[in-house]
Amino acid sequence: VVLYQYEVCPFCCKVKAFLDYYKIPYRCVEVNPLTKAEIKWSDYKKVPVVVVDGEQLNDSSAIISRLAAEVRATQAAGGKQPSGSGGSGSSGAPAKKGWLGGLFGGGGGGSAGGGGGAPMPATAAEEEMWRRWVDDWLVKVITVNIYRNMHESFQTFEYISEAGNFGWVSREAARVVGATLMWGISGKLRKKYGVEGDVREQLYKSADDWVGAVGGRAFLGGDAPDLADLAVFGVIRAVVGTDTFNDLMQNSQIGGWYSRM
Repeated sequence: VVLYQYEVCPFCCKVKAFLDYYKIPYRCVEVNPLTKAEIKWSDYKKVPVVVVDGEQLNDSSAIISRLAAEVRATQAAGGKQPSGSGGSGSSGAPAKKGWLGGLFGGGGGGSAGGGGGAPMPATAAEEEMWRRWVDDWLVKVITVNIYRNMHESFQTFEYISEAGNFGWVSREAARVVGATLMWGISGKLRKKYGVEGDVREQLYKSADDWVGAVGGRAFLGGDAPDLADLAVFGVIRAVVGTDTFNDLMQNSQIGGWYSRM
């Protein structure tokens, strides 16, 4: 599995949360946000892009749904795959069922729909509703927060100093131009996304709405995270180390759920 990404892109981090939870080995290719040279071969110019055995998958939610279906197929075909460490899955494993084949590490507590003896796990409809909420609202609220001022915008783009295999000049250009540009259009983003008033307060309220949906369960999926849990976790993990993340943990009730994840 090859993931073309921006390190702090919430949509990319959703995919990584899924891959990490299910212990599916993958390799990240950092994409230059200015030139996008690393995906010049693709007609689709957004990230994340995932390539598995030569097949290209686009759009974070579509990628996760496809991979989740393949994980379930692999589990149904015999559970855990041979314990070869990572690799491309073409190491001669016999009669492998499921498109992920030998890549699937058999990890993760529950399958995508909750499961097992989970107390009152989310229904499929509830899980899907909250997955859409992540894409339609939570990502947007977090985005306007991490670019709300010049300091936080540069803080967000600091990752480029360490990430990527492009040269120093390209990294610095991406960092400075990207941070300045995103700070400059942050006001327009608020209007475009419909985030009104104090954006921090909107973020805290959104987090508490999610905690309310989880309710007395450990996760929305019950005893084990479902795809909505993984999506929320991935989006929040994207901003670890920023003022946005620190303020969120201190001023909302999401910390307990996040630590369980």
